[in-house]
Amino acid sequence: MPALQMLHDRDPKEALLDKVGDLSGIEIFGSDVLVAIYRRPEKTKSGIILADSTRSEDRWQSKCFLVLKLGPTAYLDDEGNRFRDIKEGDWVVARCSDGWEVTLNTLKTGISKEDTVSCRIFSDHAIRARVADPDSIY
Repeated sequence: MPALQMLHDRDPKEALLDKVGDLSGIEIFGSDVLVAIYRRPEKTKSGIILADSTRSEDRWQSKCFLVLKLGPTAYLDDEGNRFRDIKEGDWVVARCSDGWEVTLNTLKTGISKEDTVSCRIFSDHAIRARVADPDSIY
C-alpha cells in the first residue's frame, strides 16, 4: 500500500483518459511514448489536504505517468522483437526532466485550464518502471 494514499473521486486512469479524449489525430513517431502526468487529488484518504502549491508542483516534479500513445518502434529491438510489454493505459515511472513537456488541449469547452492535460514525450528507454498504483510513487 502506498505511504500517502490519496482520496480519489473516481479511478485516476479513467479520469485522465476521459479528459484526454480522442487521440486519433496525434501520431507519435519512432520509439517515443506520449504520457499524461499524474497529478494528485487535493486530499489524502486520511484527510490531509495538500496545498495548491504542492499539487501544482506535480506538473514539474511528478514521476508517475499514464501511457497514452506509443510510437511504432517503441520497445522494439533491431530484429523487430518487442523487449518490454509497456502498453497504452499502463502507469509508468520516469524522471520528469528526461521528457519533453507538451500540453494537450482537449477543446471540450473552449480554451481554459480545465481543457488541458499536462503531458510529456519520452524516449522509450527513459521509462524506468511500471506500477499498479500511481499513488505508490512520488
